[in-house]
Amino acid sequence: MNIWVVNQFTSTPNMPGKQRDYQYAKAYSMEGHNVTLWRSSFSHWSREEMIKDSKAYVRETDGNLNIMHLKTSPLYYKNDHNRFLNMLSFARALSKTSRTVSSPDAIVATYPSPFAAFAANRIARRYNAKFILEIGDLWPQVWIERKAFPVYHPFIFTLLAVQKYIFNRTHTYVSSLPYVNDFLVERGVKDYSFTWVPNGINLDDFNQNDPGNSTPDSVKDILLSMKSASAEGKLNIIYVGGIGVGNRVDHIVEAAKVLKDASEKKICFHIIGDGHTKKTIINYVSANKLDSVNIWPPVVRSFVPLLLRNADAGIQCLHDNPIYRYGVNLSKIYDYMSAELPVIFSAKVRNNLVDQYNAGISVPPGNPEAIAEALRQFVSLSIEERTSMGKRGYQGVIADYDINVLSKKYLNLIEGR
Repeated sequence: MNIWVVNQFTSTPNMPGKQRDYQYAKAYSMEGHNVTLWRSSFSHWSREEMIKDSKAYVRETDGNLNIMHLKTSPLYYKNDHNRFLNMLSFARALSKTSRTVSSPDAIVATYPSPFAAFAANRIARRYNAKFILEIGDLWPQVWIERKAFPVYHPFIFTLLAVQKYIFNRTHTYVSSLPYVNDFLVERGVKDYSFTWVPNGINLDDFNQNDPGNSTPDSVKDILLSMKSASAEGKLNIIYVGGIGVGNRVDHIVEAAKVLKDASEKKICFHIIGDGHTKKTIINYVSANKLDSVNIWPPVVRSFVPLLLRNADAGIQCLHDNPIYRYGVNLSKIYDYMSAELPVIFSAKVRNNLVDQYNAGISVPPGNPEAIAEALRQFVSLSIEERTSMGKRGYQGVIADYDINVLSKKYLNLIEGR
């Protein structure tokens, strides 16, 4: 079976960023299917362009998996008109390049890349292929509910119009968000099929030995800093991910200031990632002389498990946003739990895995003082109590989020079983 997976923003293991689509595409190829993964050659996560010349695309082959890196323009560095134009560019490149590979039997297109989903739907109709729309993010609804843009903004109006067009021409939906069916009903979608398929974890990634000499110097620097903190009797709290409006990294550093003002010296923070609010975070840390906070550049995905295994807890903070009534699907939480890390979680979400598995400490969103108190509580726990939290989370992801199990569920849907 020829399966296409389309997501402009997906990453592969040699780069930072989300890799859900790559992981599932790879799993389908391991089952003997011919799979083509379509992505942009410009990384949304590192803001790096892999095609340095005039090539329109680069084809990468890994067994039965073909990865098509499509060159897009203009490059963008924040959520502005350039990102909008870049999405249009990807859709055009997908339409133009689609005839260079074997025709699909099924296409899985991930939203929010609305114009790419639009193009993928048209291609599926051309080849009479099965079309599956995966809703990975409720975009632009998340911006509307965060009050970042009004509904009548031209950018939002256009995206909602494209969304309506796609929804009117889609029957089969998949989402990593468990309650997206409520979202579809609210938008008047009828006669549809919905399947929840969360992010999968490849536990083999977390069981590998230290790569040793292959470890980049940037990763070695982080490990050295963490080991130095441990030697001083400090607990290493780690955050790996985007540093932008979607994740309240500012609340992490504000909690660090609360702890500093309270003379708490047993915690060391490691913030690893990039994003358009990173400079603001760095300035805040510098202005407040937060020696407990270390900010590092992003690392490629394959070294994330190594870093997590050397930490004492993971941390994730979200906005207080009603959009989370449809659920969340946070790769970082799965990663933390797969590394047997307890989790400090500041959020109000409908599916709180930290509470579900009793795998850490949850506090309401938007309150750095509450985050600081949760961290003080975590410090007060015994090693055995902290270890038990991590093990409960690990057992939870083993039971419910193994990629080998979830990929077969997804593949059965694609094959129409």
